[in-house]
Amino acid sequence: MVSLTTIISETSADLSWSSYRSMGELSLNGKSILFKPGIPFLLLNYTEKSENFKIERGTNGDVFFSKDAASLISSFFTLSASEKSSLRIKAIIIDPGHGGRDSGAIGQYLSDGEKVKLMEKDIVLSVGLEVASLLRSSYHDKSIILTRSTDDFITLEQRTVIANGIDLEENESIIFVSIHANASLNSKANGFEVWYLPPDYRRELLDDSVIESEPEDVIPILNTMLEEEITVESILLAQSIQKGLKGIVGDKIADRGLKEESWFVVRNTKMPAVLVELGFITNQEEAEILDDPAYLKKISEGIYNGVSGFINHFEVQYAPGE
Repeated sequence: MVSLTTIISETSADLSWSSYRSMGELSLNGKSILFKPGIPFLLLNYTEKSENFKIERGTNGDVFFSKDAASLISSFFTLSASEKSSLRIKAIIIDPGHGGRDSGAIGQYLSDGEKVKLMEKDIVLSVGLEVASLLRSSYHDKSIILTRSTDDFITLEQRTVIANGIDLEENESIIFVSIHANASLNSKANGFEVWYLPPDYRRELLDDSVIESEPEDVIPILNTMLEEEITVESILLAQSIQKGLKGIVGDKIADRGLKEESWFVVRNTKMPAVLVELGFITNQEEAEILDDPAYLKKISEGIYNGVSGFINHFEVQYAPGE
C-alpha cells in the first residue's frame, strides 16, 4: 500500500479534503482525481471512473492506496502537456424569468404625479437580451442561449430541459444564469443579490447511461463527488457576478450579498447555476431605477463582467500547463 502523503510528495498534486464527507480530491494542472476511503474506485476529471482499487484509512489518519491505484494516479498526473485535458465553457444559458401570462412581480412608482406600472417579466427580458448580446460579441466560440427572447411563457421545467439538453464533449461545461427582480411586502426592502444552491442540497447529476451501468449503492457517492465540484463553481460564479454588479452599480442599489436557496431552476440544472435578483420592484425608488433603460444596460454590463470573469478564471485554471 502507498500512503497519500507519499503520492502527494511524488506528484506535487494539491489535496482538498472534506471531513464531512470523508472524501478527498487531488488536483494538478487542471486535472482532478476524486477518492473516498472504503470505496474501490477513483473518479478522473469528474467523468471517468476507474475501479477495482483498494483505498483505506490508516490508524494514523493517513489514506492508503493499493499499488495499482497509486501507479494510476502517478501516470495520470504526469502525462505530457499535449495529452492533458483542457476544460472550456461551451455554452452560457441566460434565463430571463417569467414571461407571457406570468408577469412575475408587479411594481409601481410616481412620475409627475402619475402612477407608472412595471412588470418583472419586462425588466428581466431587457437585461437578459443585453447580457446575451454582450456575451455574443465577446465569445464567438461559445453558444449563448436564451431560454426566452420574447414575451413568451416558459415553464420552469422547460427552462431546465433547455439547459440540461445541451450535448457536451468530455472536457466541456455549461453555466446557467437566471435573472429575476425581487419583491417584498416590506416596501422599504431594497438591493440586488445573487443566489446559489446550498452546499447541503443534493441533486442527481449522472445521466441514465451511467446510472444503468453502476451498482445502486455507488450512484449516491458518484453524485456527491460531482455535486461537490458544481457547488464550488456555482459559488465562484455567484461571487464573480456579485463583484461585477457592485463594480458597475456602485451605491445606486444596495448590495445584499450572496444567498443560498434551492430555487427550481437552480436545483434542477446539472451545471454551475445562479439566480440574480436585480432589485426590488416593490420599492418605489428602486422600481423607478429599474424602469430606466440606461440603468438596465448598466446592470447587464455588471452581469456580463461577472460571467466573463468566471469564464476567464475557469478556462485559465484548467488550461494545460497552467
